[in-house]
Amino acid sequence: MAEHHRSGRDQTAIDIGDDCKKSKICQKCIFRVPKVLRRQNPEAYTPDVVSLGPFHYRGKRGKEEGKEGKGEEDFQLMERVKESYLNEILSEMKNITLKELTAKVIELSDLKEEGEFEQRARDFYSETFAHISSEDFIEMMVVDGCFLIQLFRKCNYPKLRAFDDPTFNMDCMFHFLCHDILLLENQLPWFVIHSLYDLTLEIYPGHEASLSILILQAFSILPSLKHSCSTYNTYLGRNKCHCDTDVLHILDMVRASIVIPLKTIEERAHKEHQMHPLTAYQRQSSKVVRKGIFDPDHHQMHTATALSKADIKFEPVRRESIMDIRFKEGGFGRNGVLMIPQLNVGMSSETIFRNLIAIEQCYHGYSNVITSYAILMDNLISSKEDMELLCKEKVIGNWLSDEDGCKFFSNLYKDIPHSKFYYADLCKQVNDCYKLKWYIWLVSLKSEKFSNPWKVSAFVIAVIVLSLSIWSQTNNIRTFLRK
Repeated sequence: MAEHHRSGRDQTAIDIGDDCKKSKICQKCIFRVPKVLRRQNPEAYTPDVVSLGPFHYRGKRGKEEGKEGKGEEDFQLMERVKESYLNEILSEMKNITLKELTAKVIELSDLKEEGEFEQRARDFYSETFAHISSEDFIEMMVVDGCFLIQLFRKCNYPKLRAFDDPTFNMDCMFHFLCHDILLLENQLPWFVIHSLYDLTLEIYPGHEASLSILILQAFSILPSLKHSCSTYNTYLGRNKCHCDTDVLHILDMVRASIVIPLKTIEERAHKEHQMHPLTAYQRQSSKVVRKGIFDPDHHQMHTATALSKADIKFEPVRRESIMDIRFKEGGFGRNGVLMIPQLNVGMSSETIFRNLIAIEQCYHGYSNVITSYAILMDNLISSKEDMELLCKEKVIGNWLSDEDGCKFFSNLYKDIPHSKFYYADLCKQVNDCYKLKWYIWLVSLKSEKFSNPWKVSAFVIAVIVLSLSIWSQTNNIRTFLRK
């Protein structure tokens, strides 16, 4: 990993340079989630209402024997919606057939000289799917791809919706679909979706936004992704870089919306250092993580309530990435402040994080940044009291109960090996400040003596009485000595 120098006493940055070359490292990037990860919560990795791609494909064969997952009947509603969305596209494209649309997609892929369509798509998956014929595989890619682009179009442009569309007429159906679309096992190669999107642009004039922006806008309605998707959308627009060619699949783009802004923060800090070199004092006081560290002793940090008892405050901050967590050291009268971007925890949060962690474990083109974030948050939250404290400080926006929110963090990375931890230096900073006993005594004094106005009044009166007593005794001694 490349080393970066950064200025600023309160910054703890993460080097995530591995991700920049992900598309060059390994082509296979869509996996069946290993059983060791799945056993903690199988439902977080299994589609509920729609099957996308080959892992949960049933086709004419029905349920695959010996495979985990759901039967064809579970997906019947969305299969009908898929057919409806496909027919909309075929009708708008001068009533062409599915076979003709497939030929256009293959032709577009060949024009880009990116390899034969079917083989290129199959190469994205970790399994061969020999039971799916060539014709069925290509048809599955096209039908599922058409479903996705129409779904996101209709989400952002309500005028395109049919009056009887169950996707938007049924409460929460779009949220259930988002759950399934973000599963690692339910991904389609990005180039398939992008090719179909390009082919259908001309039939939807005025809707020329890039595919990545279209999808980010749709996912912004989810509480857990609202901030990261909105921020990344702004980033793409500001830099006029839609990065569609670098995306592997939709889950990869969602991960990028969380990780890439953090990388740009590092780059800006590096440029700032080049313009304004650090002084010797700044170099000593600037705490920077230059690379992931593997050492269990560096993974630990005290819980939120324990840190609070040491006068370490929690401050919600608005940053480009939810993972941009920093610690600002305090002074004589106060301890440090842990500045954490607010994370909204809702129904879809566990699914999103589990699948993001799963792909970090399965795909070696990624660094374990989100896994590190899960470990850090689990350190902070180990009880209902910790969750209540962070919710009170507005660091966590919890849409669940405090107990469920606490379980969410504690089980996220259970049984997951992690070779590198990217918040080691942050943990060291916080732990060093926690060890200062002066602040623990100061907090204890505040809680015992100044917890309510009556105790404050009593303490002030006691100080006044003590002062008057000392003054009186001093005067008596002076009078006695003069005699």
